[in-house]
Amino acid sequence: MGEASLQPIDAPPVQLIEARATTSLDQNYQPVRTALDPAGTTEVLSTASLVLKFDRFLLPSSVSGAVGAEFVCVSGDLAPVETYADCVNPLALAPTYNPVQREVILRQIEGMPGLELGARYALTVLRPADEAAPAGVRAFDGAPLGSNTRIEFTVASALPPQAMPERPPSGDFFCQRDLECVAGTADCQGDAPLDPTCVGCVRGAAYYLSTCVGCHIDGSAAAGLNLNLGGPMFNRIEPLLETVIGHAAHQTQMGEKAHVAETSPERFGRAMPLIDPGNPGNSYLLYKILIGQIALDPSLPADEAEKLRQETERLQAAFVVGMPMPPPPSKPLFRFHPQAPDDRSVTPYVDGIDILSAWILDGAEPRDCSAPVTPP
Repeated sequence: MGEASLQPIDAPPVQLIEARATTSLDQNYQPVRTALDPAGTTEVLSTASLVLKFDRFLLPSSVSGAVGAEFVCVSGDLAPVETYADCVNPLALAPTYNPVQREVILRQIEGMPGLELGARYALTVLRPADEAAPAGVRAFDGAPLGSNTRIEFTVASALPPQAMPERPPSGDFFCQRDLECVAGTADCQGDAPLDPTCVGCVRGAAYYLSTCVGCHIDGSAAAGLNLNLGGPMFNRIEPLLETVIGHAAHQTQMGEKAHVAETSPERFGRAMPLIDPGNPGNSYLLYKILIGQIALDPSLPADEAEKLRQETERLQAAFVVGMPMPPPPSKPLFRFHPQAPDDRSVTPYVDGIDILSAWILDGAEPRDCSAPVTPP
């Protein structure tokens, strides 16, 4: 499907749904990103990051890796840009692809010239110049961006004193605790020191990975994937190191060297690592979850939900080889999107990224959640 060297691409082109940028800070001094007005009236902070949301799952290498950020031009030169070669004095940006939201986050690079106070810029998101071009936005099956998209914006003349450069998220995302749970649990307050590290309040990546243990209880079941992290204590990291992190997904390829994970395969999904540290877009485990019912966003209008369902079917057909996907559970164990404002089954978010993607982006380091955090 969509292998240009073997058959014409028959999937729809990629469309840019929305471009957002940091326009203010919330009460905790965290970035608030709003949609850029196509009329060019939006005023952003000089520390701003940019978020590009697409309607299709992207080819990770087209928005990261060797081509860097050559699929987008942000420049103070407002002349039209057809290809990246036309981009005059481009802003240096580091892209991060989040497949869960089908978004690319572009952060300014430390030590490089950034957005200037009061200046006006043009953002141009670029399609590939031709079929062979490595740069330019493509869907996972090779379909290109439908057309270049250009939006102008202005940088605010002053910066809030609390504003900080926006960097990729970092922290203990594997064992992250739910603060409301910690505040309301006696064991976490020292009244009954049975749980001094508040393991029962873990809502980090360890918790969400462990919800799949029913099928992946040990290395001999479910294609050798072991997500038995030691029950509610999450104190076993060996299964992740031995069967998951850096290991190729068995459902992406069969045959010779199918067990060898690839970071830049000829075909999307071929020998994709289950978890590729630092690269959510090349981590099969995220796509495996996205194919299931638990990833559906109930807030989408009916037409958008139908388009996402069709895209999910294309994703599943493209790179799940051999064993079919399991049927959805009668009661989903967790969701990527809230069903209600107080829904505790929703994965927490870190700067707009779900906790699993944040953990992978930060290096996918597992640890014993029953052990206290050692200060740096």
